[in-house]
Amino acid sequence: MTYGPIQLVVLGFEHAALPLDFVNQLRRLRDDGLLRLVDAIFVAKDEHGELTHIQATDLDHDELVLLGVLARALFDIGETGDIDFDEIFSGLDAGHGEFGLSSDDIDEVADLIPRGTAAAFLLLEHVWAIGLKESIRTADGRVIAHGWVTPQTLIEMGAEEAT
Repeated sequence: MTYGPIQLVVLGFEHAALPLDFVNQLRRLRDDGLLRLVDAIFVAKDEHGELTHIQATDLDHDELVLLGVLARALFDIGETGDIDFDEIFSGLDAGHGEFGLSSDDIDEVADLIPRGTAAAFLLLEHVWAIGLKESIRTADGRVIAHGWVTPQTLIEMGAEEAT
């Protein structure tokens, strides 16, 4: 089975409440078959320091195990020198090759969140790009670079062109 490109997105929110418009937009993208949640966690800290967290995934157990094993295999090939891949990817291998954040990982994240705010960690599969990915592979192509262009970057580029 071909998987779409997988992207980690980390978001911060100024309020500890789960933003319903954000949830609805994410649900719409999932319902439309454009995205799948490989793993997601929303962590909020209220003004008293009490934590709330919500985890979600669209993958079944077998897919979680497969992707966890593949992630380890991808990054644990050949001589590693001083790099401790087990430590680096322990979050991806939370249990028997499964993707996910452990309760210790959640606690570490929660410690960094200021009171009255929240954070969301989304590991998204771009399902819409599977056909494109397959066509690139068939043409012996590969991704050389990728990233997000922010509105601020576009504004700065426009300002440079105007001078």
